[in-house]
Amino acid sequence: MVLLRWPTDWNGPKRLRGLLDVGFALYGLLTIGLVATFVVTGLSPHAFAKGFSVLLFIVGSVLAADGVLGLRTGMDKTGKRFRSGPGARVFAGGKLASGLAAILLLCVGLTL
Repeated sequence: MVLLRWPTDWNGPKRLRGLLDVGFALYGLLTIGLVATFVVTGLSPHAFAKGFSVLLFIVGSVLAADGVLGLRTGMDKTGKRFRSGPGARVFAGGKLASGLAAILLLCVGLTL
């Protein structure tokens, strides 16, 4: 029997990127691609607005999911700051409200 090990040791869950960090990184890369497409191909402003509103779905869903998880667990990690307790629940509620607002903007953008 062969045991497979990672080349680096496991230092705990703090090495993992947060859900919010991954979502914003994906959003940033896709936004750069959308702007480049708009500049290079002459995409219409109407199509650009629709594409941008679809990208808001990524941010909205990540913020809403992170907010719900923060409310359930009482822990919040934003950037490099870790919070727990009532302060984390307040931040999680704010993330949930922001996520719902972004999803509402998605709906408005798709009806353009």
